[in-house]
Formats: sequence, C-alpha cells, structure tokens
Amino acid sequence: MTLTSVLATTLDRPPADAIGSRDASDPAGVADPHAPVRDVRDLVRHVEAIVPVAVRRQLWTLFFDDDDVPLPLMVPLEGIPEVPDTSALDHYGDALSAVATEFGAATVAFVLERVGAATSRPSDRQWAEGLQALGRGRLFEVRPVLLCGDDGVSVLDPTSGTEARGGVPQASSSPVRLVDIVRLP
Repeated sequence: MTLTSVLATTLDRPPADAIGSRDASDPAGVADPHAPVRDVRDLVRHVEAIVPVAVRRQLWTLFFDDDDVPLPLMVPLEGIPEVPDTSALDHYGDALSAVATEFGAATVAFVLERVGAATSRPSDRQWAEGLQALGRGRLFEVRPVLLCGDDGVSVLDPTSGTEARGGVPQASSSPVRLVDIVRLP
C-alpha cells in the first residue's frame, strides 16, 4: 500500500447530523432523549431503553412535559407489595402532584417491574387500575401503565396485557423505598 492509495481512501462515516438522531426503521439507532414520546408504541420503546427486562420488584415513575418530552426525572420505588394499598397509592398520588407542579410534568407513566413472565397477573391488573386512578382530580394525566417482566416490556391493561419486547441493556439506578416517599398517617 502506498501513501497515495492511503490518502485516496475515503472513510465511511455517518453524517454529523445522524449522531443522536434515530431512524424508526433502525432499532439499533441511538434514541434522542429529547424526542417526544407521543403514543403507546413510543412509550414502550422509551421504557425498553431504560428497563428492558425485570431485575427486581419495583415501580418506576417517569415524567413528561406538555410537549410529551421526557423530563430528566425518574423515581424507582422498590419493596412494593404484591397487591397495591389504596391509601398508600393515594398518598403517592399527592406526592406526584407536588413533583408534577415543581417540574412542570403534564403526564406520568408507570412501569411495574417484576421478575416472571410478561403475562399479566390479577395483582398486576390491580396495580394498573390503581395507578390509572392517580390522575383523576390531579394536575397530571396518567399514560398507559406498562409491565416489565423477564420477557420484556408490555402494556398492562387492567383487564388484559398486550406484549411488546425489547433488548437494550439495563439502566442502573438507586431505588427508593416506598416507605421513604409515602408517609402513612
């Protein structure tokens, strides 16, 4: 190889504007953290990038602004019971109202993470129903509740679950215990 042949070689590099953008047809693309999360499919993809498979039992709360852009705030609560306590959920809803007001969150999304198949269980549906109710009479709306199991992320409908899968590495976080957030009377 001569110096001339080395200098004549073109490098195949992506264009500068491709960095940080995501082509919907390219699932391996880099997701833009500031892109709006407008529908359920976007929400599932967004969550798959954060919590692709279950590691432990916990509840994630994600916040979005008026333009459906994710806010840089997530709350993982570990040690949640199998069946939700309505009083504790109501107190958590009050705490979320304060957070939503402080940070300008218009909507919140919940992800129930638990080890096991992504098929919804009766207790999962109770969680979905209880979490959906948190938006009633408060300043924020609740997006569809998601379930993250061993098989990936799926929509958790209070009556049945529909599956959607992902495969991105697990994000790391320091979970907060439910008792640290919700103070019972």
